[in-house]
Amino acid sequence: MREKHMIKIFATNLFVPVLVILAIAAIAGSFRFKKKESIKGEVYEYFVKVWKTGEPESGEETFFQRFFRMFIQAYEYEKYKESVNKLKYYLYKILVLSVILSIPFLVLFLITEKDWILNNGEWNDIYLYTVVLVPLIFAYLINKYIRIRKYHETWYRHLRNRHEIEWRMLVFIKDYEQLKAGMKPEDTVTIESLKMDFINDLCEYWKAAADVPLSDGSKEDSIFAEIGSLFGKE
Repeated sequence: MREKHMIKIFATNLFVPVLVILAIAAIAGSFRFKKKESIKGEVYEYFVKVWKTGEPESGEETFFQRFFRMFIQAYEYEKYKESVNKLKYYLYKILVLSVILSIPFLVLFLITEKDWILNNGEWNDIYLYTVVLVPLIFAYLINKYIRIRKYHETWYRHLRNRHEIEWRMLVFIKDYEQLKAGMKPEDTVTIESLKMDFINDLCEYWKAAADVPLSDGSKEDSIFAEIGSLFGKE
């Protein structure tokens, strides 16, 4: 009899989080939000167009062409790592919350087995340990895994890098438009000098970013203070 109850607990712990995640996805998918066009795509496309100004279309690869090729690879890498770590972070956090939310379902699912749950009018210790503590321990371990893998910190770092790159692309476009409009001295400022300024600024940022720790804004929020540090201090 007790083995059947343990199978029930295992099956419920396995399927309830999955059902909760599917329910959240269904509810989220039922809402239709008006799509907002971002200016970032236009900035990127115009930056590419401006950077290729004056560059030879054939022949040996120039310094600016070689840097531009590596720059595009770095920019795409930042966007990829940002999206992947953001997705993993939220998926694991939803899993943690789903495991915690499974506890009431377990209580309702097993409450009919009163002879096993109640022992002389008192709660059975085994029931409490298996139905309450086991999911909490599981959620605690998942949350610890998230911290070890540093999904939130990695997501924030690549988000910060992408924003910095896009800001510098916008500054480059602004300087180019000022040069084209005659607002900069053409005898000292050229498209090549703007490219060199962009390269130097970006290299300085990467060097500084490697030495500066992540700000407090990158720290993730704990799940119920990591479930009360599992009922004790670490």
